[in-house]
Order: sequence, then C-alpha cells, then structure tokens
Amino acid sequence: MKQISIRQCGVIIVMCIFANKILLMPSLMYEKTSADSIFVLLLLFLLDAIILPIFIKLKSVYKDKKFYDILKEKLGTFFTKAIYLALIVFFFFKCLLVFSITYVYFKQQIYQDEFIFLALIAFLPVINHAVFVGVRSFARTIEMFFLIVLAGFIACLAISLFTPISTPIFFSSSAQDFLYSMHNHIFAFGDFIFLFLIMDKVDFKKGKVKQLYGYSLVGIGLVVVLFYLFYAKYQTTAFMHNNALADLLVFSVQFNAIGRLDIIAMLTIMFITLFQMEIFSYGFCECFVNIFPLNKIFAVVTFDVIFCILYYVFIGRYETMVMSSLFWLPYLAIFINYILPIILLVIMTITVRRKRLEKKD
Repeated sequence: MKQISIRQCGVIIVMCIFANKILLMPSLMYEKTSADSIFVLLLLFLLDAIILPIFIKLKSVYKDKKFYDILKEKLGTFFTKAIYLALIVFFFFKCLLVFSITYVYFKQQIYQDEFIFLALIAFLPVINHAVFVGVRSFARTIEMFFLIVLAGFIACLAISLFTPISTPIFFSSSAQDFLYSMHNHIFAFGDFIFLFLIMDKVDFKKGKVKQLYGYSLVGIGLVVVLFYLFYAKYQTTAFMHNNALADLLVFSVQFNAIGRLDIIAMLTIMFITLFQMEIFSYGFCECFVNIFPLNKIFAVVTFDVIFCILYYVFIGRYETMVMSSLFWLPYLAIFINYILPIILLVIMTITVRRKRLEKKD
C-alpha cells in the first residue's frame, strides 16, 4: 500500500489549519468581538487540538485499518454511511468556501471583473487530478512547495512590521459575544478531521509521531501572529479589510527598488488555496466511494457537477456562502468537530478494555 510519511501528514495539517482563516475570518470575527477575537481563535484551536491525540491513539490501536471499516464494525453500516454523508457535506462546503473567498480576493486585486470560467478551468482540472493520483502524490507536491509557502506567509507577516502598528485593545467584548463568535466560526475549524479518512495511508514510524504536534504548532502559531498583526495594524477598521494576509502589505507594497510586494501575498494565497481544495475535494471523493459502490471517476464528476451547480444557482453570491458558513454550517461542524471525536474516543476505550480483559483471561 502506498503510504505517506509523518512529514507529509504534517504539511497537510498546516494547509488545513490555514483554511478559511487567513483572508476573511479576521475581519468577520472583529465585527463581534474586536481584538478579543484572538482569544476566541485560541480557544477554538485548543478544542481542535484535542482531536489530534484521538487520531494518533486510534491509529495506534487499529494500525492499518480503514476508518470506514472501523466505524462499520463498531456502529454498523447505516450509522457509518450517515457519518460519511455528513463528512461529504462538510468537505464539500469547506472546498466551496475556500474557493469563494479566494475568488473574490483575486477578482478585487487582479481582474477587477468576473472571471469565473477562467477560475474553474484553472482549478477544477488540477484538484481532479489530485484525487485521481491519490493522497501520496499530492502530499508530495504539498511537501515540495511547503517551504516556499511558509516563506511567503512569514514574509507577509515580516513586511507588515515596516508599517505603523500598535497594541490592540483587548477585553472589550462581552461573554455573550465571545460565545456567539465561537459558535459562528466553528465551521472554519475541524482541521484534523481529514486525517481520519487517510489514517490507513499514514506511515507511523516510531519516534516520529510527535512531529505532528510540531507542524500543528507551526500552523496555529502563524495564524495567531497573523491575527495579532492584523488587529495591531487596523485598530478600528479591521472589519473593512476582508483579505487579512494580503492587507498586511497595504501601505508597504512599494519597498525601495524591489517594486510591488503584494505579489508575495498573491502567490502564497494561490498555492495555499490550491492545496486546500485538493485536500477537501479528495475528502469528498473518498467519502463518496465508500458510501456508493462507484469508482473515483463518478466521485470526481459528481463533485464537479454539484460544485458548478451550487456555485451558479444557489451560492453564486459571495455573501450567501459566507452567511451559510456562519449560521447553519456551524451545526454540522459541531457534530463533525466534537461529537464524532467523542464517539471515536468511546470506541477506542471499549476496544482497549476488551483487549486487556482478553489478555488477562
């Protein structure tokens, strides 16, 4: 079986952590909780981080067993397919949200007009190819460009230091607003859920599993620093700036003889978006082929058709997609991000106890 290394698994984690948090989210969160959004972010990351040890433990207990087979064995076919159906919706809207936000960013910054056909032609074949070649191949691609993406991200943060910044004003929001903001932005998290779908494809070498925590801290740390610098730069107008990573470079796009520096943010966002869409579309197709007795071709075609139809007919408006992620998608995220890991934790506990009793006997 073709497996991916711990390092490749780690870079996938970082791309998932960046998903839907580095452009629009800082602005949206600021509307409700101002600079205290950093604390909301940290708490949501903390809740998310609990999923990683559950994944590691599940992998160590079941070794090379598929996630679908584990659920089917413990919960039965009906509940397993219901969970996978929820995962299909989860990954699909993750992918659609990433595309919608990035599309609007590039439309504002480069094209100044609608270019949806060009965007679909550029993105869909690439992410379709990633699904066909498998997780090992696109994980290698992400690994190859990881340092470049990381360098671009850090460069955007560093360049912002050459612009006027001051300490954000904290502790200005109420507890109600804090909890409300947490609930609204839950869908942007669940960054470790994808790992369960590929758990049978991850090569857990002894002594290297802790690297996953290192990669997670890198991703989380960069997002937290981004939020802090963004709020430090835009004290009262953060809600007006919808492209946080790129907006850090505003007022510093001309730097001596180098010329315009916003190209750094554009390239970084382009690569990150492409990798995220590959990950989420693969998650959709992986769930699809487990629910329905069809191959990847049908899964990819189904993804493309639904993606185009929903984007044009139902969610073609940018505001509609964003509002969906804030109001009804959080309820799906609560199940996927928290209830499902609890179910897995119970399954593991029962399995480990049963094995111990069998050894005693």
